[in-house]
Amino acid sequence: MSEDLKVRVTNLFREKSRGDKKMFYIRDVTKWLPNEDRHAVQNVVKELLEEEVLKYWSSGSSTYIMLAEFFPKE
Repeated sequence: MSEDLKVRVTNLFREKSRGDKKMFYIRDVTKWLPNEDRHAVQNVVKELLEEEVLKYWSSGSSTYIMLAEFFPKE
């Protein structure tokens, strides 16, 4: 997997999470990188989820992705 793409995705999550919005859909992430292959971006997100840089959060009806540092503490 491209380390460069992982860094860019992580940096985009940090940049986009500066405001009130901290949770995003996978389609949001693929739109941030329109010149990249959608499947490559999805694979990088999966890898970052496995590394626990990102986490899934579900409302019950929708599933979001967010930086682990913003994940609600239980």
